Amino acid sequence: MKRSAFRLVLVGGLLLAAGLTGLPRSQPAQSQAEPTPLPLYALPNAAVDRAYTGGSLALLPDGRTLVVANPLSNSVTITIPTQERVIAEVPVGREPRAVAITPDGALALAANRLDSTLSLIDIESAAVVEVIPLGGASPVQVVTGERGLAYVALRESNEVVEVDVAGRAVIRRIATAPAPSGLVLWGDFLYVTHFWPGTVSLIYLPQGEVVGQASLYPGASLAAALAPDISRGLAYAPLTELRSHDPAPLYDSLALPAVAQLDLRALQSGPRPLPLDSLDRPVNLPLSAALDRFRQLLYVANFGSASITVLDLAADMARANIPVGSGPFGLALNPDYSLLYVHNLFDGTVSTVNTQTFEVVRVQVVAPLGVPADVIIGAQAFNGAADPRMTTLDGVSCATCHFDGLSDGRVWQGINGGRNTPLLYGLADTAPYLADGSWDDLADVELKIRALQAGEGLIEELEQASAAGIHAGLSDDLDALTAWLLQLPAPVLPPAGTPESRERGRTVFTEQGCESCHSGPAFTSQQLADVGTGEAFDTPSLRWLALSAPYFHDGRAATLRAVFELPGAHQLITSVPAADLDALLDYLLSLPEQG
Repeated sequence: MKRSAFRLVLVGGLLLAAGLTGLPRSQPAQSQAEPTPLPLYALPNAAVDRAYTGGSLALLPDGRTLVVANPLSNSVTITIPTQERVIAEVPVGREPRAVAITPDGALALAANRLDSTLSLIDIESAAVVEVIPLGGASPVQVVTGERGLAYVALRESNEVVEVDVAGRAVIRRIATAPAPSGLVLWGDFLYVTHFWPGTVSLIYLPQGEVVGQASLYPGASLAAALAPDISRGLAYAPLTELRSHDPAPLYDSLALPAVAQLDLRALQSGPRPLPLDSLDRPVNLPLSAALDRFRQLLYVANFGSASITVLDLAADMARANIPVGSGPFGLALNPDYSLLYVHNLFDGTVSTVNTQTFEVVRVQVVAPLGVPADVIIGAQAFNGAADPRMTTLDGVSCATCHFDGLSDGRVWQGINGGRNTPLLYGLADTAPYLADGSWDDLADVELKIRALQAGEGLIEELEQASAAGIHAGLSDDLDALTAWLLQLPAPVLPPAGTPESRERGRTVFTEQGCESCHSGPAFTSQQLADVGTGEAFDTPSLRWLALSAPYFHDGRAATLRAVFELPGAHQLITSVPAADLDALLDYLLSLPEQG
């Protein structure tokens, strides 16, 4: 068989295979004479180019001063933990999720999730010197490097924006796969984890586009961070395997915590992830990691379990499990790796861990929590799995499938014949709850805690939790969880299409009689209806449709357009002109409209 000749060309650090067609970019090229795999991408020089990561903690170049993002206080704290000294707490935008430090240590950058802004903080004066509108929705991560540029992941608008720090402006927008979250900047390469899909993308910055993508593991999800080992060309991603295909999901098997290994040269995942539940113990929501590449120790923050797992990568075992505060969200190692700093989100504290003894040696309050105590109780119940009232053996938390009130985008086959995970925004306006409308009050979540999560429940001395029971007012903690669910803040989404197309879509919505079921400010009649799916189900709200694919109770419509193509009461593809259907989609994907 005749083989096509090709050559390898090095262009700006990118190793390209010329003369090949149909070769997947994530696969290694092979020479004509030898089958030896060659890397498709020439990695940056680890001796010259350092890698930059982001998180809720960032260490200044002095190696001792820490900057902490405080989402519950809408502030950033500058502190020296070893001296237990808070230098300043700086007000920023709403819900800062991540911080980064410019290489010269002059500025801290804070990504504010609910404002979709980037606050630039002068370290010396401890003051905000600029607020940069980012557009899009939900900035959850920021990194910056040597070239005066910063990169921000906008999780809910599926893009990464490039910011000129000196010019104080967004200069480029890069479309990505859904839910970009964790970022690693290394030379001309920007690695991006995708939160719900559990994948990693590579953006080649000279081109400003995604040039490769890898799946971390089948079923992988909640991929919020990436810890690089540039000397070995590897990276480690804490994640959770969501087993939505399981016909009989149990609290201890529906969500499995793990760490996936990524080969950066081939942009491929390793042979298998490291299972935290067997190497360490059952843990919940491993969201961030920090690597000591000399001792080959990986520190993993288990957000739902209030603990840190210490993995010995060389021995393929866990060295320790370190109890810390509530909601460990960010990690940072000091320059000689002797200290690990842990940001405890729901305590407003930073724990300092001695990495020789794996013991917490100091806990410092870095910010007073800017919300009432009952809100914190509700947040801890929603996000935590260490409380046996919520689940057994750290098995699963509410946030496992609904992190930040979002949908995991999955259809759980073992739940009532297949159920699509709903969003949790605007719940005060959308009773009853569940697809079959069987919950008339949010306090009925007690039933889910006791059944799916195998928790003891938040109501004491409740002999039998039944759907017919009234659960509100029977437990202060359950009422706090309900209150938390009712106030979950939703991101502000950029509108789809043009003002003209959205207005036309509104007209089509009215002309087609959609308001008969999707009425009022919540766009729901709050009644059950059979729309051709074989049974009557609760009429869902149409707000935040852009974040809730797939659609219908069983997720049979993968896209919103498919809703109007499938047989049933919603089928419009045969009766509405294509331009009008496009306009209707623009209108629906822009709900709720912003004033």
